[in-house]
Amino acid sequence: MRSKKLFSPIALTLAFTSLFLLSGCDNHSSQGGGDQIPTVNVKVFKVNPLTYTLKVPLPARVVASQIAEIRPQVGGIILKREFAESSNVKAGQSLYQIDPAIYQANYDSAIANLASSKANANIAHLTLKRYAGLLKTKSISQQDYDKAAADAQQADAAVSVAEASVHTAKVNLDYTKVYSPIDGYIGKSNVTEGALVSAGQSTPLASVQQLDPIYVDMTEAATAYNKYLQDKNVIYEPAPKDNVNIIFNDGSKYQYPGYIKFSDMIVNETTGTVTLRAVFPNPNAQILPGMFIKPQVTLGYIKNAVLVPQQGITSNNKGEYTTKILNPDNTVEYRTGIEVYTGIPGYWVVTKGINVGEQVIVAGLLNLSTVESGGKINGKATEEPTTLTQEELDTLIKNSVK
Repeated sequence: MRSKKLFSPIALTLAFTSLFLLSGCDNHSSQGGGDQIPTVNVKVFKVNPLTYTLKVPLPARVVASQIAEIRPQVGGIILKREFAESSNVKAGQSLYQIDPAIYQANYDSAIANLASSKANANIAHLTLKRYAGLLKTKSISQQDYDKAAADAQQADAAVSVAEASVHTAKVNLDYTKVYSPIDGYIGKSNVTEGALVSAGQSTPLASVQQLDPIYVDMTEAATAYNKYLQDKNVIYEPAPKDNVNIIFNDGSKYQYPGYIKFSDMIVNETTGTVTLRAVFPNPNAQILPGMFIKPQVTLGYIKNAVLVPQQGITSNNKGEYTTKILNPDNTVEYRTGIEVYTGIPGYWVVTKGINVGEQVIVAGLLNLSTVESGGKINGKATEEPTTLTQEELDTLIKNSVK
């Protein structure tokens, strides 16, 4: 009797109805789950507005601002060296004394010749004056008078020649004293007392170099230099005049900043570089000619710069830079057309495609690949966004240009 009650028509009908309702509920739940957007855990970097200092380290050699190679302008025996080797000298300071005896004799002879020429000229003019009176009384012929006038002119010319000879002799006599043409540092002497020197010889007696100010000749690739010129006032604001600094090998910084005096627009055919000359004060002769140094040139500043961790920037099969942004509504946006200007260790400087305040996804990117083909994905930041401070950026820049 119990078995018949369990399988009665009414019980079976109720059972089938319950199964149908349960099946319908499951199908509806499954369909509802298919419409939900998946959520992926990610880590993000929040972009802050920063000032990026565009610095470029360049190889350079130090050269003197002026170099004077001291050579004799007359020949003779060196009687005396009148300076201390490895010292500073002034313009006009006597450096060598060449034996002046023969030049003094030539000068004295030129003076005597000048006196004789003047005496002859005086007689000629007196004769001409006397002939002028005689010509009026017809006591002499016109021919005699003309000859006297020509003799007077010839005597005047002889005086001019004698005066020139005196000047030449005086110049040569003065050249027996060899002077420094500039202020500067003089090194060792290449000759000693008693040495015979000649005018215009190839070997200098000594060299005087002006060390304050000092020149630093830097080299830069011509293509890079042209790009800096094109980007000035477009990408970055140019730095003030004193924008070159010297960092020594021990990490210390030279106390005086320098400035670029000129840039040579002639490209070296071998290296493809151009030369930029910087000028530095050098009162203590701390920088010496011939030194190899690596100055840092501050080209300018990028205001409100966008810096993004390098792992947040990828590239597609077209070679375009791309990124993934976590929007405020937690949707993930796939963005192309990103333009990168430069970089420092760990970060790119982005000039187009990413704005200040946006959150760039830097971790969990492998789980977001479907968004690249138009799929929709939500992101959930698993921790607070990381950021880059101005102090951290300045430290990175400082370390990157050492």
